[in-house]
Amino acid sequence: MNSPKTGYKQLLADSRFEAFLWTQFLGAFNDNVYKMIVSVLAVRIAADPAVGSRYLALAGAVFVLPFLLFAGYAGQLADRYSKTRVLQVTKFFEIAGMALGMAALVAGRIEWMLGVLFLLALQANFFSPAKYGILPETMGEEQISRANGLLELTTFVAIVVGTSFGTFLYARCSAEPWLMGGTLLGIAAVGSALSLHIRWVPAAGVAGAFRWNPFHEVIAGARNLQENPAMATSVLGISWFWFVGALFQLALILAGKEVFHVGEAQTGFLVTALAAGIGLGSVAAGTISGEHIELGLVPFGSALMGLFAVALGLTHNYGFGVACLAGIGFASGLFVVPLNAFLQERADPALKGRILTTNNFFNMIGVVLASGFLWLLHDLLGLHAGWILLAVGVLMLGATVYIVRLMPDLTIRFMLWCTMTAMFRVRVTGSEYIPRRGGGLMVSNHISYADAVLVGQCTPRIPRFLMWRPIYDTPGIKFFFEALHAIPIHAESPKNTIQALRAAKAVIEAGELVAIFPEGSITRSGETEAFQRGFERIVNGSSAPIIPMYVTGLWGHPLSTKGGQLFKSWEKLWRPVVDIRIGAPVYEPITPAELREVVLALAPERQQQFEEAVS
Repeated sequence: MNSPKTGYKQLLADSRFEAFLWTQFLGAFNDNVYKMIVSVLAVRIAADPAVGSRYLALAGAVFVLPFLLFAGYAGQLADRYSKTRVLQVTKFFEIAGMALGMAALVAGRIEWMLGVLFLLALQANFFSPAKYGILPETMGEEQISRANGLLELTTFVAIVVGTSFGTFLYARCSAEPWLMGGTLLGIAAVGSALSLHIRWVPAAGVAGAFRWNPFHEVIAGARNLQENPAMATSVLGISWFWFVGALFQLALILAGKEVFHVGEAQTGFLVTALAAGIGLGSVAAGTISGEHIELGLVPFGSALMGLFAVALGLTHNYGFGVACLAGIGFASGLFVVPLNAFLQERADPALKGRILTTNNFFNMIGVVLASGFLWLLHDLLGLHAGWILLAVGVLMLGATVYIVRLMPDLTIRFMLWCTMTAMFRVRVTGSEYIPRRGGGLMVSNHISYADAVLVGQCTPRIPRFLMWRPIYDTPGIKFFFEALHAIPIHAESPKNTIQALRAAKAVIEAGELVAIFPEGSITRSGETEAFQRGFERIVNGSSAPIIPMYVTGLWGHPLSTKGGQLFKSWEKLWRPVVDIRIGAPVYEPITPAELREVVLALAPERQQQFEEAVS
């Protein structure tokens, strides 16, 4: 549930963030317009088709090269200076680049145009680390997933619209190259003016000598990533996204002729469907993630990408192929947005530029490898384009298995969230009381078998629940509890009980969350039973808070001990409302009876009585 200060509406109402979006949109748009014009001219200027193809390949290489050669410099600038200032200065360089581009277009020299394309890619290389690095410095974790969703959406819309507009502009103004160049120059000027309104952020304050070795920062960044496996895995995942995206973009050009037997315009629409899907999936990822970074979307997105890719590789129907590509793009957005948000938020502020630069470097390696992979499969091994798309789908499904094994807890947590969202309309109040970092004990009343899942969804963290051993050992679902690191406790063994409580205390002292139901069992009457003393042993001698919670709306549901009333009214049949209210943390010692009263005070009827008494 969004708080009044979060959501897409609030982001887009922020003129500073809007200026940032428009700045990067116009930059990506302009780059793709110019790249498309150069690509068309390369074919038209070269009398020999082989020479034209060589120029096309050279244009692709020219655009990638700066990200490989000068990535280290870009990271150092982003870490040493204000990222706002870096964005503004690099945007003004775009004006100079487009002025040279206009001269190259007027001269009609393809060599000059490729040189300008190199300069534009160089400008994008310096723009990128600051673009992604500024997000966590201008907003909290509660908005960063949505911000990334909008960033990816506008980027891919810029690519699609820019490519189409480039073709249109050339068709209308090929006899007036100065008009083409003037249009591009004007767009660059507007983008530069908008950059002046981007929110100011101070420099990260990194000191030390500037490293002139272009690969120093990338090597140092790789070493930093080795020390942080979670971030290293994120970079690997994002690079995989770029590899698959580049491979699809190249393979679709072949698939248009070899699989769907359509012309250039319809082949271009295949790429458009893919890019549009990525944009929409990116926004959906931000919506689903809400106020935290939902990494559980990553395996889900990977699996969907694999399934749609396999379906695409097996079909010869153009319409179904377009639908599959939109699905692949949508799933790609779900896959990459959480990874980007996680990398931005988790990176040390003093090293953010270095980490994001290293990420860009490996992303471009992925793009280069995609070209090599396509050459190996298609040109060397002679595989049909459809088989190549099918192979990519199989690779994605294999990658999904790897991802699930890598993060089973986040995968299961997201699956449970999907299930609970389908079954209930959950309203959470007071989620800000659950600490984002550090240990804590979450305590709640126990009204149904769904309580643990519902309580666990109130925080982006994964709390470890104390669970009765007989339930923990249930055949068929034990692996769920193991993956979520539940702490089993056996009521009939005092020694086992003490060990479990000590384990829970150690977990809290290690900075994690633990959740318990102090009643000891699900209520049989609908009333909150007396609290047991176990929680005292868990928090005794600890400075960690107790976070009281109250769940209501499930009494009478089949998952409660009363049950049987689900089908008595439409409201209970279709996603009944579940209210979860979270109270202010308790830090001082408290008895079981006192804690029960604190929890009961959160009940809607109690709060209503209090409000009536005050009024």
